[in-house]
Amino acid sequence: MAVPSSGAISLTGIQAEIDENNYSVDHATNASLTTLATGTINSNSTSKPNSSTPHAMSEWYGYDHDAAAAFANAQAVSKSLSTGSSNAITFTDTDDTFNFTESDAFSMSMWIKAGWSSSLNTNIHFLIGIKENATRQAEELVKIFYDESQNRLSVRIGNRTASNTLGWYSQAQWLFHANSGQYADAYAAAGLGATYWSSSNRGYVNSDDYTLITITKSTSSAASAFKLYWNANAAGAGAIQTNNGASNIASNGMSSTVNKSWSVGSNGAYGSTDQIKTGNNTATVYNDLTIWNKELSASEVTELYNSGTVMNAESHSAQSNLVGYWKWEGNGNATRSNDDFTISGSSAIVNK
Repeated sequence: MAVPSSGAISLTGIQAEIDENNYSVDHATNASLTTLATGTINSNSTSKPNSSTPHAMSEWYGYDHDAAAAFANAQAVSKSLSTGSSNAITFTDTDDTFNFTESDAFSMSMWIKAGWSSSLNTNIHFLIGIKENATRQAEELVKIFYDESQNRLSVRIGNRTASNTLGWYSQAQWLFHANSGQYADAYAAAGLGATYWSSSNRGYVNSDDYTLITITKSTSSAASAFKLYWNANAAGAGAIQTNNGASNIASNGMSSTVNKSWSVGSNGAYGSTDQIKTGNNTATVYNDLTIWNKELSASEVTELYNSGTVMNAESHSAQSNLVGYWKWEGNGNATRSNDDFTISGSSAIVNK
């Protein structure tokens, strides 16, 4: 509760605002304007006194001692054109926050500024989680990637620990360049037309040339559990669905307790296998990554898109389900989560 913005105000109320963040509580004080104005002032408040004389009561109008810092959205993270784990953007989850299993509902969202051209001819990995020190990419796998050669965005979950075990995976794919049949929803959502997604054909973007890609999942383990949203445009369930080895889930399901390594912009930071490029001459840039422990509804995705203006996800109506949030404002530190990304090599924080 802030100091009133007009009318009579008191030293007692100002001291209560500073001590208890509540102007209206009863609070004894021997303070003076000088001691208050030269004490601890929250610079985040849009109305705050200065420390210069002469001091005046009117300087305190509207002062909010527990005002939060203004939301910043000036920077993003660029994934290096160079491959290899030495250029990774990664962290290892050791407290099981992001160990989603095949029966968990979750959502993942990030703003993407495409850096690849239509001649890259490889998979561009946006986000991937795999078992720490995995020997194969399919171990405890969750990944979102774009197949540039086929113009398909894909999401896959699954588990296969070794070549002689009964693994499984479920994968949903959205193809963007065909305006017919089961492909029409993704075609309309992306706005790419008949040309593939690339740095020269970004489809529907915000004013900074970023697209918000959101993947949601229900509690089902099937590929039909996934939905895609391009900005706030619903592309529905994947037009192409694969359920490989579904009968093996009971014996080889995903674990909720293993340490899992997460990477942005590469196919997993585990040695020489991290060889997937994210661009040709221009690096792909990512902004505001969020992970939720629920299936976001269409209206909640629309709220997150915020008419194309990156919003403070902690003010979202579903913020209690927000388990991971990285804004990339100067570093890889998490706003929501205990896990900070390490940004290595020539990957870097850049102006968005």
